[in-house]
Amino acid sequence: YHARELGERDEEVDAFMHRALFATLTNVNFSLESHVALLLEAGEKNLKVMELLDKAHTSRFGFPEPTKVQVGTKAGPGIVVTGHDLLDLYELLKQTEGTGINVYTHGEMLPAHAYPELKKFKHLVGNYGSAWQNQKKEFEEFSGAILATTNCVLIPMESYKDRMFTCGVADLPGVPHISNRDFSPVIEKALSLPPLEDKPGPVTTTGFHHRAVLAIADQVIQAVKQ
Repeated sequence: YHARELGERDEEVDAFMHRALFATLTNVNFSLESHVALLLEAGEKNLKVMELLDKAHTSRFGFPEPTKVQVGTKAGPGIVVTGHDLLDLYELLKQTEGTGINVYTHGEMLPAHAYPELKKFKHLVGNYGSAWQNQKKEFEEFSGAILATTNCVLIPMESYKDRMFTCGVADLPGVPHISNRDFSPVIEKALSLPPLEDKPGPVTTTGFHHRAVLAIADQVIQAVKQ
């Protein structure tokens, strides 16, 4: 899905998805051997999909580079983005530019800070919180607006449900869904909420893309030997 949104697709992968779903949902000609073969082929297609996604991300947002990221919050209005969709984050950053809103990543969105076309936005100020399973506690303590872009999103608590939004393939009962990447409702909500406090946390590092790692492969190998 993410690769397709950025213009990358593979007919062989599409055909496999249909074939695999048909085999697993209908149990036609079920046998252990055929299902093991299907699983092994799924692994091959999984690798191809990751290659597609890598190509989609790097061609649109540049090659990730090791980047230090501030954890915590800065004073002012804020939006925290969770999920995996870098295109959603990019469009949100464009639409929030000049509004005074600080944008934060959460969970699996952390690597976004390493992409040149995303890190150029000065109001992408850092990462808030930790992993997806801690959303309920962390989102309750975040006074700004919340945007869920993909999976790993929990049913929200009533304490923050009214300031949470979904988009893309993410959806939650009773939570407004953003269509066509028009994030104006999220922006309006963020500006209407109490500003976040200045609460810096530790600094973390992301951006260990395979290209960056392979560039210093000799140093890595030598360190392993030592």
